[in-house]
Amino acid sequence: MSNPFLYAAGIALVLAAAFFLSWLAARRSLMEDARIEYAERCSSKPRTVKGVDAATFERIYVSAHEPRGALYIAAALIFAIVITPPAGIGLIALWPYIVMTLDGGPWYDVGYYPWMFYMFFGLCGCWAFAGAVVARIHHARTPENFNPALARARGEPLDDIAIPRKRPKWAVEALSGTKTDTSSASDN
Repeated sequence: MSNPFLYAAGIALVLAAAFFLSWLAARRSLMEDARIEYAERCSSKPRTVKGVDAATFERIYVSAHEPRGALYIAAALIFAIVITPPAGIGLIALWPYIVMTLDGGPWYDVGYYPWMFYMFFGLCGCWAFAGAVVARIHHARTPENFNPALARARGEPLDDIAIPRKRPKWAVEALSGTKTDTSSASDN
């Protein structure tokens, strides 16, 4: 007899490897795209890369565009595989203390439905915890968007960048505190 948990762990490891390899392939492709983009910007739009060397541009380009989700999915799968055995042992060790407060009927023995329900949702909670930890790391390490990072690499302070857009008429009036009365002029 073979253990179905080993099959599940093997499938999860294969999926983690597939996600990691897809991230690695995308990252290598992005590195080549960054080199092409830098050469193209140097010839057609040199102002956008003024003062930025090729290595810095490549680092900014790849970090802003890489599919980080695949890497963190692989990490979450591996983390879930690693914490499953200790979580299972902990859940089994905790079960007698939980049923100690109940009436102690035979339906609370290991292997019956209450125990299966407890183990199923306990392991699901363990895996959700693994996903939450990795998601927290993913969001905490989010890189800066490409255009602001490139502007920062050029030495432009981002606070001084003006957004080129025309303000609507109502916003200009609200900002200045004066209102031009165009309706009375058209009535005459």
